[in-house]
Amino acid sequence: MNPENQNIVLRTEDLSIGYRHKNNLKVVSADINLKLYEGELIGLVGANGIGKSTLLRTLSKVQPPLRGTIYFNDKEIKTFASSELASQLSIVLTEQIASKNLTVQELVALGRQPYTNWVGKLTEEDKEKIRKAIEVTHVTELVKKRCYELSDGQLQKVLIARAIAQDTPFIMLDEPTTHLDVYHKAYILKLLKRLAFETKKTILFSTHEIDFAIQLCDKMIVMNTEGFEFGRPKELIQCRAFSSLFPEDLILFDPKTGSYKVRN
Repeated sequence: MNPENQNIVLRTEDLSIGYRHKNNLKVVSADINLKLYEGELIGLVGANGIGKSTLLRTLSKVQPPLRGTIYFNDKEIKTFASSELASQLSIVLTEQIASKNLTVQELVALGRQPYTNWVGKLTEEDKEKIRKAIEVTHVTELVKKRCYELSDGQLQKVLIARAIAQDTPFIMLDEPTTHLDVYHKAYILKLLKRLAFETKKTILFSTHEIDFAIQLCDKMIVMNTEGFEFGRPKELIQCRAFSSLFPEDLILFDPKTGSYKVRN
């Protein structure tokens, strides 16, 4: 789809991320300029400790930027109240859920919390959103199970279903394939790809599965010690963005296959 015909869901202008400690600033990355469009799947990659989680926390207003501006649908993120932001952005984190004694149905229903009244009563519209989220993520057979009965892969699908039920235009996931085997890593990322296409939601996720992300993502953000690169996977391969991610004494990026190989 031509970007001119798509809505920009999130954009940043001259964004700097990092930490403030007393009078000192720790800049993790600077001059970040992004435009994320409706219906795109965007992968965020980089070495451990490079700042991927810091970027996600900043984009979700969990952490303030050091400099620059973040916009959701042309409105500055800092002007959003928490309740309003919850209708624009849903987040899937790697932390354990509060209670694994919840059923899958109950956990997915929590996605409607930003819209329910103070007693948490679900409307027919809420119930329909929950039903569709369960259906689109293929967890229908799990709805009566308690979360402690689920495998890691099943739980990750249910958490994504909760985010879908929240019905926001933007979904952000922090390493959604952690602790999964290679089959379920591919399954979850393929699921995200399908959801972005079918629901027209913008999905941004951080991952160490760089090879899979190159195959599936519309765009990628590559963070390294020099800053960041942003673009389509083929463009990033051409500009050697993946070649500079890790020291080449052990692994090399093969631009022909779009994957890393161990140096002999």
